[in-house]
Amino acid sequence: MFANDYFTKEELSCRCCGKIHFSDGTLHRLIGVRERFNEPMVISSGYRCPAHCAKIGSTMTHTTEQAVDVSVAGGRAYELLGIAIEEVFTDIGVKQKGAQKGRFPHLDDLEPIPGERIRPTVWSY
Repeated sequence: MFANDYFTKEELSCRCCGKIHFSDGTLHRLIGVRERFNEPMVISSGYRCPAHCAKIGSTMTHTTEQAVDVSVAGGRAYELLGIAIEEVFTDIGVKQKGAQKGRFPHLDDLEPIPGERIRPTVWSY
């Protein structure tokens, strides 16, 4: 069911319960980003179950099967974000302050919901 050359089940699964639910389209886009980025990408957060999101006080975008956080900073983050936009990730959150280990862009490809969720968009933590 889950197979690709770049990301493991463990990277993309929920850290709370180990479940993995990932949209084929999102995974395809993520692989496209990785191939064009041309170096390993560390996924700091993939799928999150609703209980895990509640526990860490996070929004529910990671429960949709369409969101990841990638650990990357500085010039490499700039390059990755350009590729992610071209691969049609429509929501990009950027956290680039604090310790190097805690820096990441959030990528998702959720559809817009009129009056509720605007896409494409960029936001910061």
